[in-house]
Amino acid sequence: MNNPTIGNNISNKKIPVRIAFIKPDGTPNIISLWYEQIDGKIFCATQKSAKIVSYLQNNPKCGFEIATDTPPYMGTRGTGTAKIINDDGEKILTILMNKYLGDKKSILSEFLKNNSKSEIAIEITPSKIFNYDYSQRMKDV
Repeated sequence: MNNPTIGNNISNKKIPVRIAFIKPDGTPNIISLWYEQIDGKIFCATQKSAKIVSYLQNNPKCGFEIATDTPPYMGTRGTGTAKIINDDGEKILTILMNKYLGDKKSILSEFLKNNSKSEIAIEITPSKIFNYDYSQRMKDV
């Protein structure tokens, strides 16, 4: 697949991406983060001190899923390569806050703004994507 993208059925929903990664001891783990798709890549933001940063730097191969938790089930899952971008954290966080929180002032939005200087960006370049939508088969659920 040359330019895999997140399906239109899921890309604008305010749900997190679940990122699967391998810890240095070889065990798998998953983290949920806010995301936005920009130019075919998945972008997230997190604190520089978050363990996921060192885990992805150690092994950038990852899996991901963006999916609804209630019927009708739909989503996107795939694999890709993660890259840590130190200089774009604050910019990506602003994009994510607009998507997930809008203009609404809250304790969370103020906390995130106050800590935005120590954010980094995670860029995932998908290598394989599978989009699914079970709306038709679950329309009576």
